[in-house]
Amino acid sequence: MHRVAAALALAVISAAALPAIAGETRCWVDNGAVVVPALLGDIAGDFILDLSAPHSQLHLTTAQSHGLDDAAETEGPLILASERIPARLAIADLDDRGWGFATNIDGVLGADVLAGYVVDLGFAPCRLTLRRRAPAATVLSSLPLTTIAGIPTVSASIFDGRKMRTGHFAIDTGAAGLRLSADVARFSRLSARVDPMSRDRPPAWLAALSLGGAVLPDQRAALETGAPEGVLGGIGTDVWSRYVLRLDLRRGRLSLFAPPASGVSAPRRARSGGS
Repeated sequence: MHRVAAALALAVISAAALPAIAGETRCWVDNGAVVVPALLGDIAGDFILDLSAPHSQLHLTTAQSHGLDDAAETEGPLILASERIPARLAIADLDDRGWGFATNIDGVLGADVLAGYVVDLGFAPCRLTLRRRAPAATVLSSLPLTTIAGIPTVSASIFDGRKMRTGHFAIDTGAAGLRLSADVARFSRLSARVDPMSRDRPPAWLAALSLGGAVLPDQRAALETGAPEGVLGGIGTDVWSRYVLRLDLRRGRLSLFAPPASGVSAPRRARSGGS
């Protein structure tokens, strides 16, 4: 009897000492955006994972194909990385977000559905891991998070060759380059053939970005409209793909790790069946 009690106690202690991994899923980078397979109720598909989006959305076309013709939102369990997450998604026309992707984009998953997790995102290969708590690890840099209007942001500085601006930038995993608020930035030269808001082909360049003690030269950039007051812009996957990210919203920290010694995950080329 004493042996059984001792064995059970040891098992409980050992389990508590293990990293609390909720789940993991593959992802891929397409048009500069991180895309993940997910299941919302009975809707299985591919979703942009955008940590700079405060609210998650379901594409109107996808909603209508599942009988949600007159609904403004839908709710239900979201299965992401094998984790079951209570979620409420607004229904919106996302044609502008899904244009040019190799697969149909069924929605955008934002910071709201990830608030209860420590989010690990790597790019080489592309993997999303959800944890309840973060295991100890050696980091390249640890940055405080400031949430503004539901958007997790970090402090960074940008330099255009003459002027420097420092402020809060969203962690934009739904776009390639830097996106700067149109209220504080403009193009010095602009062709009529250039889309100043491009998420996948940023048409301008900044001389440098300073983030977490590192100075990164020659950064692609575009403009952004509608950024909340206090948010200077967003930092996209051109920068984040240099690292493995750990986003801990409850503790308010973004940790950056060195990536494995391999290339960034190639764009997805075929429709996934969801998770």
